[in-house]
Amino acid sequence: MFRFLKNIVNTIIIIFAVFGVVTVYNNYAGGNIGDFFSNLFTMNKTKVQEEVGDFSKIDEEFKVDKAVKVFGYKTVIAKHPTSGQKMIIVDSGKKVLLTEEDIKSDAVKDKLEELCEKFKYKSTTIDSIQIIDKGYMTTYGQQVPYVKFNAKLSKFPYTTVSGIVSVVDNDKDNQRLIVSINDKKHYSQLITSEFYKNVGESKKY
Repeated sequence: MFRFLKNIVNTIIIIFAVFGVVTVYNNYAGGNIGDFFSNLFTMNKTKVQEEVGDFSKIDEEFKVDKAVKVFGYKTVIAKHPTSGQKMIIVDSGKKVLLTEEDIKSDAVKDKLEELCEKFKYKSTTIDSIQIIDKGYMTTYGQQVPYVKFNAKLSKFPYTTVSGIVSVVDNDKDNQRLIVSINDKKHYSQLITSEFYKNVGESKKY
């Protein structure tokens, strides 16, 4: 299960944010790619984490697992070890991936599908996105909209996942994409809300 979720995390990064990861996969396909990513995700972890946000107040049941900057995209991945749920924040700088208005709009499903199509990788696709709920949650000291979804992932032993996508876009220089995901049976919005409500603005800004 944890190996499966690790694959999902890499997929989410490819789909929603990091252009450079696609290039890395294309250039390093083969037996050493696992070691490559293991090393990549530990580079400058503390610095990247500090730039993305203040994680000092998150509950001890959570763990910030990885932090990486690739081609200008800063990504922090946290996990809830008990459930296996993953929380992902991608700071895309000035590059707008989604806006809060996109999340609130009736066209959000189309927006997500456009991102999936744009960043799909040859060995991984996300199909059949279903929007099942909308709401608001607290993160970075503010209320932000989110959309909850179910989706099918191809080429994995477990194909149905649930999660949320949200955006913090009040700072035009630091666009942040918020994701939480788990397999459908174990996804918990309570876990998502508990983690993100304690993520604060970076002290570097």
